[in-house]
Formats: sequence, C-alpha cells, structure tokens
Amino acid sequence: MAPTSDDPSRSHSRIDPLNPLLTRARLLRGAAGLGLAVGASGLLAACDVGGGGTEMGATGEPVRGGRLRVGHVGGGRGESVNPAIGSTFIDASRFYNIYDPLFRVSPDLQIEPGLCVEWEPNADSTVWVFRLRPDVVWHDGKDFTADDVIYTLQQMADEGHTAHSSVVNIELDRVRKLDPLTLEIPLKRPDARLFDQFVQQNTVIVQDGSKPTRLPVGTGPFKLTEFTPGQRSLGVRNESYWEEGKPYVDEWEDISIDDNTARLNALLAGEIDMMSQLPFTQARAEKDAGRIQVIDAPSAAAQVFLMRVDTPPFDDVRVRQAFRLIPDRQALIEGALAGFATVGNDLAGKGLPYFLDVEPPEQDLERAQALLREAGHESLTVTLHTSDIVPGFVEAATLFAEQAKGAGVTVNVKREAANAYFDTSLLYTKLPFAQSFWTLSSLAAWYTQAVLSDAVWNETHFKDPAYDKLIQDAIGAADEETARELWEQVQQRQLDEGGYIVWANQNIVDAAANYVGGVRPSSFFNLGGWNYRDVWLEQ
Repeated sequence: MAPTSDDPSRSHSRIDPLNPLLTRARLLRGAAGLGLAVGASGLLAACDVGGGGTEMGATGEPVRGGRLRVGHVGGGRGESVNPAIGSTFIDASRFYNIYDPLFRVSPDLQIEPGLCVEWEPNADSTVWVFRLRPDVVWHDGKDFTADDVIYTLQQMADEGHTAHSSVVNIELDRVRKLDPLTLEIPLKRPDARLFDQFVQQNTVIVQDGSKPTRLPVGTGPFKLTEFTPGQRSLGVRNESYWEEGKPYVDEWEDISIDDNTARLNALLAGEIDMMSQLPFTQARAEKDAGRIQVIDAPSAAAQVFLMRVDTPPFDDVRVRQAFRLIPDRQALIEGALAGFATVGNDLAGKGLPYFLDVEPPEQDLERAQALLREAGHESLTVTLHTSDIVPGFVEAATLFAEQAKGAGVTVNVKREAANAYFDTSLLYTKLPFAQSFWTLSSLAAWYTQAVLSDAVWNETHFKDPAYDKLIQDAIGAADEETARELWEQVQQRQLDEGGYIVWANQNIVDAAANYVGGVRPSSFFNLGGWNYRDVWLEQ
C-alpha cells in the first residue's frame, strides 16, 4: 500500500474497514520510533485487528454461546462505568468491553487500529488527521462519527477527568471535523506519537452528548444490562459489533471477589471462568498441577514503592536515594512474586522505546545509612501503606520492612482496604510512602499520567515546570536521535531525584479454566488486555 506522495506526511491509502493497514511510509516511520525492524510480513502483523500472542486453553474452532464469568479484586462503592472517573482494574475491564478505544495495544505492545483506522501527522507533528472506522454503530443504533470523538476529547478537557493529561497538548477549540469520519487535531506542541495518548482505559470513546448513567451506551463488544458497584456487572453480546462474528459468548459478567484465595477457589469450583491477578505462589503451584490455565505474560508492568517528594522525610533527595539502596530486589522477587518478574532499575518502561537500560542498584545498607545520617534521619521510622489489591504487595512490603532494619530504618506496614486503595477520593495519590503498580504501553503515556506536574495520577507529587517542558520536548521529538537524547535526560532526572523505587518488572499473571479458549497472554494488561471479544467457552 504505497503512499500517493513521496512526502509521508501527506500520504493517503485506501483501506479495508475490517482489516485496515497503514501506509508503508507511515508504518515504517512508526517502526523506527519503536526501534523495530519491519519486513513485509511485519507490516501485516503490526496492523491486523485482533492479532497477537499464542492462544491458550481450549483448542479448535471457537464455540458460540454461554456466559463468561470473570472474577476481579473489586473497587467497592467507588467502582464506575464512567471512564471519566473509574480508576480500578475492574473498571478497566468494563471500559474496554462496553466501549472501544481509538487505538488498541496488541499483546506484544504494538499499536493497532481500534475506532481509528488511519492516523497521519503533518511534517512537524503539530497537526494530526484521524480517519475513523466506518459502519460502527452505538448500542442504541446511532452511527459512530467524528462528533463522538470530538465530544469525548472535550469531556477530557475537564481537569477532573482521569484522562485529562491525554488532551492537555491539544488545541481543543480548533479540533475540526473534515467529514463524518475524519477529524483534524491541532496541537500546542509537536507530538510524534499522539496515538500513545489514546490507548488507556479512560480514553475510550463515549457517545456525543452522553451523560453519566448506570447503564451507558458504547460501541464495544458487549451491551451493559446490569451494574451494582462493588458486586457485579452483566453485559450481553452486541449483535452489531463492528468486528464480524465477535464476541463469541452471549453474556459477560464481572464479579467483585476481593479475597485472593476466595477468587481462586471460585475458579477451581467452576463458579467463575477466569480471574485476574492470580497470586504468584498460587500461580507457581497451579502451573505444576495443571488444574487451570495460568496466563503468564512477561511485561513492562512495574511494581513500585513510591515516596511523596513534597512530604517529610521524602522531601530530602538523600532519603529517597537511601531508600533505593535498601531493597535486595531479587530477594523481593523470589519472596513476594515467586520469581514472576525481573529486577527493576528504578525506571518505568523496561523494553519500551527509548528506555534507559542502566544497571539496577545493588543493595547497599551502609551507603543507605550514610545518606540518612547526612539528611539528619539516622533513626527513622516510616509507615508503608500496602493492600491486597495487587498480588505481591503485602508480601513485598513485609520483606522490605525486614530489609530496612539493616539500614537502621523502622518500617511499619499498614494494610489498607483493597476497595479504597486505588480510589482517588480516598487514598490513592495521597499516601506519603506506599506501593503502586503500572502497566505501560509507552514512555510518553506513563510520564504524562504519572510524572507531569498536573498528571492525574502524580503519586510522587514531583512538580517542576522545567521538567514538564523536558518531557513535552521528548514527546514531541520527531527524529530518532533527538528523541533518544531527550528521553535519556528525562529518565536520568528520575534516577537522580525521583520518588519511585521500581524494584521489579512483573509478569502479568491471571488464570482461566481449561475449557476457556481464545485467551492471548498480553504484556499490556491483564486477561489479554481485558479482551473478552475473542474468548469462547468449550461446551
């Protein structure tokens, strides 16, 4: 599919709406940004809708029918079906199945078409044109158009929207519809990978003019029919879904089961068909037993301890550097994650384009003590907040507390309720020393969501306008060499001054019954990227 012009910024292509391909010039440019070598077969692999890793479980042709029951750690009364406010894993599961994103992330972290089938920047990446998928209808029968995308972007302009950071660089009052399925998006600053901002669960597209409701309308594979926060939600198959023949199951049910053991027991008893976040010791045992599928995907997902840089004692960079020298990271991986991870180097994004692959710090308790003495904290007591909401959190917190004794630090571990931990109205982003977990699709998306001064999930409260500009310059760099240099500076500053201890790059580990087919382990997010449209149940 060759461009019609030698200038790739003005190239166009004819597309099959159900199997869209980018122009070769555009794809190769994107591949260069990803640090990939792309051959002829790679062009197709990078763009196929629904392509990805090896399927697991039941084999043979997909079977239609049945109810897919999925168990999750719940979010309590804070659970939501509104992408503007939802922040828990079970919310993400709902968002990706009621709605659709503009762009999907494949199991191997490639960007794929979603509701957007072509995306094209101008020469300096200050204006983008998005061409949308034709013949998509909302659950209420209305046609999907550019008006829906424009409305969604306008909703994100609200600073309280969890995806606000995705649009801060967009000139929202100048976004215009070129035709019913094409829109032009002008930017305040260059962004060579604008699509990275529209893959996360809170950037799914909502209908033009829609308001928050208990049973929202989407374009996704399932229509929501029931929702009780903290308990369950139920959706039925969208017979008009744009991906022909999908989903395979008639119904999909998400069920809140906070207790890890209870969730696994429900799977073993046949009360649910899949579960997210299988605890690692149980995953090791079940791999050997073979009673269920263990869905294990190496990933860039980050297990972190976070320190608020605006709160004593962590407002002193020497304390933050000392705490990075406390953990024996491999011991934490073995003890808390049963080996389902690799050692982290205090930077998020391992394996992603432009990641600064420096050696992880070794445990050095003597140097940690020296730094704490310099900071006037020779005898330091802190509280580490943890929760059962992510497998390995409590175990890692307990082990860290033991290791910290060697540096003269007393760490009191406080276990918080799972249904409050990632609720921004309760605990999340408010704790001075705590744990967090991130799945990543790009450095740009993560730094925009977690590190910019106005980032919606700025857990460490790192705020510096000069650093914001550096991040924005890195995001906007159009050529490979400049981008790499700027991203190195961004990450070096995090190493020097940041509030994160990224101690492990964790595998994403879930589970399913052996009769479940179509599951592809995903390096992006749990349960194949919350992809239930491909899942089927052997009858």
